[in-house]
Amino acid sequence: MADLDADLEGPVSPPRDNGEIVFAAPWERRVFGLTVALCRSRACDWESFRQSLIRHIADDPALPYWWNWARALEDVLTASLAVTPSELDLPHRRLLERPAGHDH
Repeated sequence: MADLDADLEGPVSPPRDNGEIVFAAPWERRVFGLTVALCRSRACDWESFRQSLIRHIADDPALPYWWNWARALEDVLTASLAVTPSELDLPHRRLLERPAGHDH
C-alpha cells in the first residue's frame, strides 16, 4: 500500500524525534499499529482515515495528535460498519476503570 507508506515517511507523517515516531503512552503505539494493520489488510481505507485525521486536526489543533488519530480511526471503522460506536464505548469504559499504571 504505497500511499500509506509514503504518508508515514513523508511530510504528513506522525510526530517524530530523530526519525522515530514519538509515542507518549502505550495506547498511542497500539492505535497506530492497529490502524496500519487494518489499512494494510484493506479492512480500513487509508485515504478515508487520512482525510478524517486532517479534519480532526483542523477542527481542534490543540488536541493531542494521537487523540485525533484515534478519533479518525473510530470515524472510519464506524462509517464502514466494521464496528458500532457502542462496541467502541464498552472497552473504552473498561480501560478507564483500570488503575493507573496497569497498562499491560
